Amino acid sequence: MRLPASRAAVVAMALTASSFVAGSASAAESGWFKAYDGAVITGKRHSERELPFSVLSTLVIKGELKNTGNDCYSLWAKLGIGSAPATRAATQCGPGAATFDLRSVPAMNPDGTLFLCKGEATQNCGPRFSAREFPVSALPIR
Repeated sequence: MRLPASRAAVVAMALTASSFVAGSASAAESGWFKAYDGAVITGKRHSERELPFSVLSTLVIKGELKNTGNDCYSLWAKLGIGSAPATRAATQCGPGAATFDLRSVPAMNPDGTLFLCKGEATQNCGPRFSAREFPVSALPIR
């Protein structure tokens, strides 16, 4: 059976939209991660508009810090602009996992820097990376 061109286009768009929504699997399934020493983080990000017609949005990052060793590891984040210091988003001491939920201040193009450190301070840390490196979630993360 052959569909008219306009109907075929609608079917193709519906299939693309359904695969886009179905593609909102966990970050671990997408293969994205950052590691430092014995710690690994995975996560997803999305943006939320402050108001329907606002140019300001909030960057939201949710994920997990996993530790495979006996030491402590911490995820530090500096989201938004300005000279505010980085804050500790999650710490995991010993084997296990800790979740994190980060929100930037509303901005026109929110971004930030994150880094993993051994211990609960920032003396022994891995390279910094952009918050925009997290994969984008198709739908807001709940």
